[in-house]
Order: sequence, then structure tokens, then C-alpha cells
Amino acid sequence: MTELLDPPTSGSRPVVDPRFRRRWAEARRAEGRRRLRLLLVAMAALGAVAGAVGALHSPLFRVKTVIVVGNAHIPRAEVVAASGLAGGRALMVDAGSTSARHAVDALPWVSTVVFTRQWPWTVVITVTERVPAALVTLPGATDVVDQTGRVLEVLPARERPPSLPVVEDARGALAGRRVLPASGTTGAELGQLLTAAGATPPALAKRGLELAYSSSLGLLAHLGPAKTVVLLGDPSQIGVKLAVLKELANQVALSTYAQVDLTVPERPALTPLPNSGDT
Repeated sequence: MTELLDPPTSGSRPVVDPRFRRRWAEARRAEGRRRLRLLLVAMAALGAVAGAVGALHSPLFRVKTVIVVGNAHIPRAEVVAASGLAGGRALMVDAGSTSARHAVDALPWVSTVVFTRQWPWTVVITVTERVPAALVTLPGATDVVDQTGRVLEVLPARERPPSLPVVEDARGALAGRRVLPASGTTGAELGQLLTAAGATPPALAKRGLELAYSSSLGLLAHLGPAKTVVLLGDPSQIGVKLAVLKELANQVALSTYAQVDLTVPERPALTPLPNSGDT
């Protein structure tokens, strides 16, 4: 005979097997231990990072040696002073900061600068210097400028480098600043003059090349004391034009010509001085 049992009432709780209850409790304890281990590892890592940061900012890692590379014209002491690494108090972690890079960049001859840390106590400062392209003559002095017009140094007039052409129609400036166009000359025209200066062969510059700009004729050149006017025209093919001028100066006496037209460098035209005897 089948025994009928009363169904459980709605308020009664289901009976849980004790084995399941033990397994659940063990799983909870294992999860707790895993979380505790992770927390301890994280705390240890944070402690290690904090200790490392503290050590890096301690006197233990002060800069002891500064090596400057690439400074042909800039005294080492100027580079080190601008970098903020002079005096032995700077920290390795602070070497090459944004302000330090800007300060070294501001030195007249510097084009680029790179700081390299060699732990634990050495910093290498590598500078790339600007290339001088032209001279701007002043009363009693001469500005040495690069192709952008930045003044690299100001020299006494008697120390003018012979291997650089002279650019007229520019106003002088202090070292580290850029020269400005003289009255009657635009910034674009001065830029053409500086481009021509940068393309000038040193051998041609040594002959006393001077570059000027005419609003009607474009780029002009003179060689030394000769009165010969060399027409270069627009800045296109300026390197070729100056190379042709160099060859002409080697082959003929340009001082016997009133004008040399190199606006079309493949067909130079020479105009003799009156009664010069040249044809």
C-alpha cells in the first residue's frame, strides 16, 4: 500500500545536503585566501614601486658626470649650465626635462639636443649645431647667420670668415635672434637671399661674393671689388646658377664685364664694359 506524504508548505526551506554545505564553505574560504594573497602581492608591489621612486629621488642618484657631444663651437660649460646639471646637485630623473631642453635649444649654435641617461650617475648631452650660411655686416661687427637667419655669433669685423658670402638688405641682431629685412626688403626676399647664401660654394664665397635683392631684377651678386653685376633672378636653380658663376670666375676676368646674366644658367650672357676690348 502506497503511503501518501503531505507536500511541503510554501514557507518551509529546502533541505541541503551537508556535503554540499561543506564544499560551499571550503570554496568560500579558498576564495578568501586567494583574495588575501592578491592583496598582499599588490601591497608588496606598491611598496616596491614607492621605494624605487623614493630611491630615484634621493641623493643616491645625483648626476656625477656630464658628457657633452657635438659641441664644436659651443663651450661645454655653457651647455652644462643651460641643462641645469652643473653643481652636482641635479638628480638623474630630472635630467633632460622640458625646461632643460628648451634652455639648451636657446643657445645660438644649437639646432637639436638629446639627453641620454646612463645609470647610475652619467648623463650624455648630444647637440647638433647649426650650419653657418652667410654674413651680415654691421658697423664694426659681423653677424654669422644660418640659412634661417638665426644669428650664431657676432664677430669683430676684422674676423669675418672668408668662406661665407655676405648678405645685404638685412638688419643685424643679437646672437640667438633672427636678422630682419632692411627697409625696402620683405621677409620673403630676405629668405631668398639666405637660401642663395646656403647654396654658395665656399670657393666662390672666398672670392668676396655679396648677395643683394632688387625688386625689379630679383637676386643679384657681386664678386669682390669688381663692379660687375651678376643677375641671378628668381631663386629657382640657384645652386646651378652659383656653380656656373664659380666656373666663369675661374675661366674669365669677370671684372672686365659690366653684367653677367645667369637667369638662364644654361645660357649665360656676358656684357663687356665699354672699351674693354672683349667681344
